[in-house]
Amino acid sequence: MLRSRTFALLLLAMTSVGCSASLSGRPVKTDAELGRVIIYRSGVAYFERHATVVDGKLVLNVPAERVDDFLKSLRLRDVKSGKSLPISFPTLVRHGDMVELGIELPKDVSREIAITYVTESPAWKPSYRVELAKDGRAKLEAWAVVDNVSGEDWERVTVGVGSTSALSFKYDLHSVRYVERETLNEGPAVALAPPTGGSPYAVAGGEVAVVGNLALDEVEALANRGAVPVVPQSANLSGRKSAAKGTSPAKMKRALDFRGADPGSGGKVVSLATRLRSSGQRIRVEGYAKPGESDQKQASLGRANAVKEALVANGVPESQIEVFATGKTSDRDGVRLVATQEKAKPEQAKTGNTAGAASEPIGSALFIAPTPLSIKKDRSALLNMLSVTTRGEQVYYYDPVSSRGSKRFAFRAVRLENPSAHTLESGPFTVYAQGEFLGEGLSEPIPPKTTAFIPFALDRQLLVEPVVDTREEIDRLVTIQRGIVKTEAQTVRRTKLALVNRGESAAKVWVRHAVPQGWKLRDSKVKAEKLRGAHLFPVTVPARGALELVIEESQPLEKTIDINTDSGVETLALFLTKHKTVQPELQKQLDEVVRLHEDLVDNRERVVNLESQMATYRERVDEIHLQLVTLRRVQTADKLSRHLAKKMEEISERLQKTTIEVTDLKSKLMTGKIALADRLAELSLEKKPPAALADKR
Repeated sequence: MLRSRTFALLLLAMTSVGCSASLSGRPVKTDAELGRVIIYRSGVAYFERHATVVDGKLVLNVPAERVDDFLKSLRLRDVKSGKSLPISFPTLVRHGDMVELGIELPKDVSREIAITYVTESPAWKPSYRVELAKDGRAKLEAWAVVDNVSGEDWERVTVGVGSTSALSFKYDLHSVRYVERETLNEGPAVALAPPTGGSPYAVAGGEVAVVGNLALDEVEALANRGAVPVVPQSANLSGRKSAAKGTSPAKMKRALDFRGADPGSGGKVVSLATRLRSSGQRIRVEGYAKPGESDQKQASLGRANAVKEALVANGVPESQIEVFATGKTSDRDGVRLVATQEKAKPEQAKTGNTAGAASEPIGSALFIAPTPLSIKKDRSALLNMLSVTTRGEQVYYYDPVSSRGSKRFAFRAVRLENPSAHTLESGPFTVYAQGEFLGEGLSEPIPPKTTAFIPFALDRQLLVEPVVDTREEIDRLVTIQRGIVKTEAQTVRRTKLALVNRGESAAKVWVRHAVPQGWKLRDSKVKAEKLRGAHLFPVTVPARGALELVIEESQPLEKTIDINTDSGVETLALFLTKHKTVQPELQKQLDEVVRLHEDLVDNRERVVNLESQMATYRERVDEIHLQLVTLRRVQTADKLSRHLAKKMEEISERLQKTTIEVTDLKSKLMTGKIALADRLAELSLEKKPPAALADKR
């Protein structure tokens, strides 16, 4: 058991909402004195009681809605011997909504009995205060808000709170369960041996849970109130019916209002309706007939419909109820309520915690008050769990990852160490400095001896401009076949953060960066700390200055390159420039391929340029020829005509030379393509087997 020396009680009574009945649960009624209560964050509380049994019997009257928790966790021990003691209790609740749990002991022996159990209770709420000092220290206070809605006063009781690590759940132990069995017809097949992989008794229905029942006289009491007459009605097995003669809708509605009724048929219906509304459980209302009734089917249906209407009048949705006429007779039972379909269970507890979840650290903590406390029912109190001096400083915290984070601005935050041996549960923090309120923050669970960040204010003096880009890098050539290269490569994502400090003093900033699953953080100039699935990069931005932080992460991938294409050869050439790990012979072959391809590219570009020049020459020759034809009509244009003729001759010569050059280049292109194809055909690289396998070979 863990105890806090600084655990004290601040008796601050909280204002209750509404009357006491709206807050109080029905108390456990017993002569056993309450001595200890420990409240957990998982919605339950541990109770410890003590009693001296003189007459051989001790009775605990437990609210029906808590019986399952009691049966699941109840322990009764003889204090002297330490032995566990048996108990007995009624199978079904027939009167009121309390279940009597009886402890039977030898009457001639006086015994000291310890009774412990776990039952539903409001979870305690944590609250923290932080007072920052100038020397990098801080005073940390941890408080717990506890609510006493048990229905009884806690007089000089040892009170404690437990952490979220204590798991809890509901489980139906009080309901009577029948297993539906398959009915087999007699015949030759019955004598055969059963199959070895299963059971002939397995059916889809599984277990049947009895939720409650009403005796014949209790159902008759409903009829006597004028609710629904127990007479044959026009109805089917789905529960649809016509109103019986002589019963007006107003009379029926008035008669079905059992709220506030004394225990009995009406009170029992109210109790059942309350349970069904809260659980959402589907039920089948099975009606029974009395011995001697002529139409047993209709009589049992009438009783089932009477109870259904009473439940609906008390708030149970009609879609939640199925009516069934058994046609069977009973001297005692009028109606039996059976669970037909369990309510869908949530995938995760309401607390949001699962054992072993990486996002929610599990810590064991149990804080017990050193002195007994008194808390009246329907009152709440603040418990001071921790009051210590620890390391704490005000910093900047940039968080673009969280849903409530900011991608443009950094938060002012407290960097705080939990010096205790206990996990500090998630809760609100109020931050002070020199008596001044600075802001409020919300923490995640803080494990022992670890540091946490609690943002409490958004500061627009520290501006962040993020820029993200991606690229691919080849690490290794795996195989080469017919110009197709398979490689081991990486996708590299680069996050560049430009931090601008508009303030008058230097700012210490912690940058939170989450690395997605499958990615790996690359070496950075700034050493990072790990924080719950993310990395923290500490940087200091000068006053009225700026700083750039670059974070790179990579993800492996397989990349295929076609070096028959320009882009493929360019990628290969870049790899050969940056990596010198290729075998010399292969390096020589690849260099030759790159050279041949570059020659082809150069020659193609020259051919394109020359052909464009040739087109220009042809256009000019045609233009001059047209001019010369025109000048023939002009007698004084001999000099100009001779000049143009000479010009056309020069351009024609250049056109001829260019044509010859293009023809030569095209021949080189053809031979270059053949030479490249030949080199690619000879180029080969096989994937090497694993070292262990290679040794065996």
